[in-house]
Amino acid sequence: MSFHLIRRQQFLSEKYYKLATEVHNQIIDDDDGLEASLASSKTEPKEKIFFAHGIANDKFNLLMLDYTAGESEVILREKNGGIIANYERYANLLWKYYYDDNRPVFDLAIIDDYATLMQIIGLCFLLHRYDLLPRIAALQDGVNKENAGMDTLFEEFMCYGMGPEERYQSDYLCCTKPYRALFHALTELSDEARLKELNTYLKHWYKDLAGCAWHDSHKAEGGYFGYWSFEAGAAVVLLGIEDDSSLHKYLYYPKDLVAWYRANKTKYLTDTKALRDPATNAGIAAGQFCPKSGWWFTPAQLNSRRYVQQGVIFPAIEGSDYGTTFWQWSPDQSAPTL
Repeated sequence: MSFHLIRRQQFLSEKYYKLATEVHNQIIDDDDGLEASLASSKTEPKEKIFFAHGIANDKFNLLMLDYTAGESEVILREKNGGIIANYERYANLLWKYYYDDNRPVFDLAIIDDYATLMQIIGLCFLLHRYDLLPRIAALQDGVNKENAGMDTLFEEFMCYGMGPEERYQSDYLCCTKPYRALFHALTELSDEARLKELNTYLKHWYKDLAGCAWHDSHKAEGGYFGYWSFEAGAAVVLLGIEDDSSLHKYLYYPKDLVAWYRANKTKYLTDTKALRDPATNAGIAAGQFCPKSGWWFTPAQLNSRRYVQQGVIFPAIEGSDYGTTFWQWSPDQSAPTL
């Protein structure tokens, strides 16, 4: 099928997509790229933080570019876990350098960080990656949960994903424009009122985010990955709104992702139920007992997925730049085939 028929926004040409993908992959993965600099023993610790942050942001942008180009939701779903793993690597370097395991990964006072966090959360919901939400929460909460309850919209989304018993009350919205209307949509009682707030939100979304680095990037020579309010789509599916046709007029409303979510809701229902298990919905530090037998992994080491029996002490990964080793319940609980 022609690229022009499958792309999801008209600003993206096939030539630009191929070039942008190639250039950004080179920046990350070449011999002199960010990954190589991050792995080098000659790189200063503060520089490693900078490189890890750049890789995490670039990988998310490339995922969004793939979506804009028409990539299938199944492939995007598979890639999404890697995005969170990259932010976890950045977080551990950040925490290690500043001796502060409670430093939030996304600064909610900075509009670029706030918008990116909401997009990442929205994408996790729409791709049925509920298993990633506790890991996102850990990036913001910190090890001792010192930052929990900092933002009411963040908490509202996390309540939907993790259960209200796992989250915190908050009356403060860090970025009111345009996000106040989205928060109201999540707390309204009727579909009519919810859609009214969502229309208000999407009507002002692009204009109110003019301070973001990606704004109007389609007019420049580079930096365009697509304009998407994944969080608005997430609100629609979480609220159970069946008729979202009034939102289809907004270019950045991900209507096909919303449709895919609905079509695959039953298929991925097990993932959502597993998330509700308090034994497996958060990272567990090395040195702590395993709360449940199953397959676990740690972002501190590649190919770390292993079966751990309940009661066994989780090991630390020696020589890792991640700092404290945290073990996560694997979304894949199947034994490897021989």
